[in-house]
Amino acid sequence: MAEPKSWVDMPGLRRMGWRKMGAIGGALAVAGAVLGGLLLLGLPVLLIGGLLLLLTSPCTCAVGCCTAPLWIPLLLFVGIPALIFFVTTGGIMLLLTVSAGLTGAAGWWIYRYSRGPMPPGGDAMQRVLDRVRG
Repeated sequence: MAEPKSWVDMPGLRRMGWRKMGAIGGALAVAGAVLGGLLLLGLPVLLIGGLLLLLTSPCTCAVGCCTAPLWIPLLLFVGIPALIFFVTTGGIMLLLTVSAGLTGAAGWWIYRYSRGPMPPGGDAMQRVLDRVRG
């Protein structure tokens, strides 16, 4: 079995410029700092917040039951229609966004196929066209 190459022997790494290496290193450092900060801050917030929610849940449930005559009609006549409106319009907007993105990607692919360098999968398309033409 062949021994794996060292990261120093990688030709792509050797061709990479110092600026690009520095940018990649900086991005990794920022990502590490963000993840470390989330770990250091997020875990105590999660534990303390979960404990507080657990301790105050009896009070929250009691207040919710006592004030139910106030918020149930509000939920029925305002909340549910608003939810239906946002779900339908959000679904329509998502459909329009995805279709616009796909149209743009298809246009980019067609432009690169006809005018510019060969796009991804263009060589296979050219082979099919050559085979069809004879």
